[in-house]
This record gives sequence, C-alpha cells and structure tokens, in this order.
Amino acid sequence: MACMQRKWRKQLSLCLIYSFVVAFYASVVFFTSSLRYETQFVIKDLPQLWIQKLAGGRLIPMENFWLDSLQKIRGVKEVYPRIWGYYFDSSTGAVFTVMGTEKPVNTLNMLSFSTIYKNKKNILQKNQAIVGTGFLAMRGLQIGENLSIPDAEGNMLNLEIIASFNSKSDLLTRDLIIVSPEYARKIIGLQQNQNTDFALNVFNPTEIDNIARRLDQKYASIRVVTKSQLEATYATLFGWRGGIWIYGSILALFAFILLVWERTSGLSEQEKKELGILKALGWQINEVVLIRLYEGLIISLTATFLGILLAFFHVFWLEAPLFKPFLVGWSVLYPRFSLFPIVELNSILIIFSLSIFPYLLATIIPAWKGAIIEPSEAMK
Repeated sequence: MACMQRKWRKQLSLCLIYSFVVAFYASVVFFTSSLRYETQFVIKDLPQLWIQKLAGGRLIPMENFWLDSLQKIRGVKEVYPRIWGYYFDSSTGAVFTVMGTEKPVNTLNMLSFSTIYKNKKNILQKNQAIVGTGFLAMRGLQIGENLSIPDAEGNMLNLEIIASFNSKSDLLTRDLIIVSPEYARKIIGLQQNQNTDFALNVFNPTEIDNIARRLDQKYASIRVVTKSQLEATYATLFGWRGGIWIYGSILALFAFILLVWERTSGLSEQEKKELGILKALGWQINEVVLIRLYEGLIISLTATFLGILLAFFHVFWLEAPLFKPFLVGWSVLYPRFSLFPIVELNSILIIFSLSIFPYLLATIIPAWKGAIIEPSEAMK
C-alpha cells in the first residue's frame, strides 16, 4: 500500500485510462440492452401476425375480398385491414409514414389536442390529421393549423392538424401522419377497395406458428409475418450493430491489458529492490504476490466501478451522444427518445469478468517472476 502511495500519480493516471476503456465497453452494453427493451415495449401492441401480398418481391395492395377469406381460417379471432405507406416530403427531404385509421380518436394514446378539439371524441374526419412531433418541427406548424399534402396524382389535400403525439412516443410516432382511410389511400396511391395488408389475431397464441404455416401453404405470393419474427429481426439488427462496437471495445480493453503487461513485466530497479528487501525481511513468495494482487484488485475494482458509473451517465443521462448515431442509423428525421435505464445482472458480470481478471493476470504474473529472484541479486 505504501508503494501505491509513493506512485499515486502513476496509479491515478492508470486508473483513469482504465476507467474510460471500461466505460466505453459498458456504454455499448447498456445502450444495446436498453434499446432491445424499448423495442420489445414498443411492439408489444402489434397484431400477432399479418399477411402481405408480393409480386416480384415487392409489396402490392390487397383487395377487400381477402377479409372474408381470412376470417374463415380456423383459429383466427379477428381480421382487420391496414392502410399505411410512405410519403416523401420534397420541402423537407424527409420520408414520413402515412397511416389511415377508423378508430375513435380518444382511443389513440399519448395525444396532445388543440384547444378547439380537445373535448370531442369521435372518428377522425377526412379533412383532419394527427401528426408526430417531427412533422410539426420540420414543417414549422402548430396544432390547430392547416397543412397541405399532395396525393398520388398530385392533387393537394388540405388537412387540419387536430392533435399531435407527445414526445414520449417519439420512437414510434415522430415521423407519423394519421389521417382518415379515404385520404390515406389517396396519399399512398391505393384504390378505395385496396389495403396495404391485413392483420390477424388468433384465439390461441400457441397456435400462431401453425396458423401462419397454413396461411403460407394456402395462399400463393403472400408473406406471413409474426410478431415474434419481428422481435427476432430487431434483436438481430441491434445485436449486429452493437456487436461491432462491443468487439471493438473488447479489443481496446485487451490492448490496454497488453500495455499493462508490457509495462509491468519489465520491473524497474526500484521495484526489484523493494521485492528484494521484502524477501530479505522474511516475506514468502506467496505473500509478495498477494500484495501485488491487492494492489491490482484495488485499481481494477475502482476503475471498473468508475467506468460503469461513467457509462450509466453517458447512456442514460446524456443519451449516448458519442455513438448513438452509429447504432441507431442514418435519417433526415431522427426520433428523439429517452432510453429507459436497464442494467442486467449478466451484463454487469460480463463487464467485471472482462475488465478485472485479465488485469489481475497482467499484474500477478510479473510480480511472481520478480518474487522468485534471490534477494541478493534483486538488491544489486
């Protein structure tokens, strides 16, 4: 311990560098874990499965007659059409998601209404729209104002913004425009008897895969997607992106460990003399190694705890500004969202095992090599 006090500047700088390396790795672990949790939370209200019609590998509209045919499938509880698509706004350069719904407006969550409309609870009228915060920001509009959107044929549709989703739902709704089914079809270029796809819910959730298989076998040129498949896709996507950074941070961590090994394997004359004095005073080899172990344990534990705290602050307080754009992806219209703090026990154990044990090995082995030197030789 006295040795650590004499070399406190060196130990402090070592601990700080060590902490930043651990913080980088822990930040990636925390960010990807939280993003997976957010994704699972976001898609929990999706239908259990949905079918889409394909031609040449591209999505094509589905007519209304599919509704009766799908309702006759054994085990299907309900079937409802979905009208959605994408609208490129040339004035902002952003792509927005357009969705048509017949649900009562008061059943939609996380809305902020205009003062004129806030007491009404009815179906969305064809000249009304609900938009996300991103659309308002990029168009410079406010709730209660009017907006103009061209339909697929170039005719302008005038809409009144009656409400906006609040910022808590930005991960889902920042680029969203909800209008009546009639106007949604016009904007994305569908006929009045056409839909984008059909969503299904089943009576027995354990039969979802069997029903999906029967649908796939019965109908040609359709794609059946289940909610579990979408969850797996998102998990793979974020796992792949996060994995690149995790591998990079692990390499940085082990590069730091190798640097420590290189620095400690060649003991300085002062360190050799200290070991020689300890052995001359009757210290055994295991006692000398134990002292080095305590020193390494203090440094590694301190650096790891400090790195975890820095990572927590970086991800959940600052919202990971250093690598969030790389993990989330590129977009003209970024969703603003706050990550829910998720700290899993297995993640903490992995961080500790990767940061502490290699460092201890990098300090103990050189200490053991120095401890087996004869006192007379070490004190020369």
